Amino acid sequence: MNSGSLANAAHATTVSLLPEPLIGDLEPYLVHSHIDILANLRRLIDQHALVSVYFDQGASFIVTRLLGVNPEFEELIFDLSPDERTNEKLLASSSLTMVAFLNHIKVQFTVNHAELTQFQGGPAFRARSPRSILRLQRRTAFRARTPMARSPYVLLSPTPDKSGKSDTSRLRVAEISATGFAFVASIGRPVLTAGLRLPGCLLELQAGESFDVDIDIRHVLMFKDGFGRGMCRAGCRLLNMSGSTEMAIQRHVNQLAAARLQNP
Repeated sequence: MNSGSLANAAHATTVSLLPEPLIGDLEPYLVHSHIDILANLRRLIDQHALVSVYFDQGASFIVTRLLGVNPEFEELIFDLSPDERTNEKLLASSSLTMVAFLNHIKVQFTVNHAELTQFQGGPAFRARSPRSILRLQRRTAFRARTPMARSPYVLLSPTPDKSGKSDTSRLRVAEISATGFAFVASIGRPVLTAGLRLPGCLLELQAGESFDVDIDIRHVLMFKDGFGRGMCRAGCRLLNMSGSTEMAIQRHVNQLAAARLQNP
């Protein structure tokens, strides 16, 4: 099966952000062609895709980006973590599994240990290019459900409520992904409609970790809670994110996914 047909193949279940165990039923989705592998790596670089690198037998990870690929030396180069101790642990690991998404297709591959190198005047990691790549289509964008006890919150920019007064609501985020999230509010407080753009919101991932974000409301669903109160669930897209904000959100989603796997 060539890479084009692999890109159109759908897996039976929604694909997570965590590494897939390479068992027999995934064999048809593996790409072994050196040309196709190189093309996938270059697309990850060209699209500035976020790459989750799992190491220490899957117990640790960083979120990074591929910086370059050198076919002559069969190596790829990726960015460091801002945490020095994490970088040291990654360098001590004998195997790294990288997971990213290209146009809703999960791309996963494993490389041997990384080394420090220089890239465009700054420090970076380098590793030998993978011998194969897994390409697995997901049916829907992965969103992690958030726990009630430690849920992220969004502080909306001033938005009119049903009485016309300005409302700066702090609302619980029910689901989150690297590109958007869903939150729940009382109907009319504030007034939320599809297509509404709210610049200057504050996304609180956890205590001491907040980011300024712009959001675009994509859809609003009305429902009643267990007490019969009118509620709405708003799905929104994140706009104009900085690279550091995007990476921080991706790390948080990865942590939620890992916690859910350990405590289903």
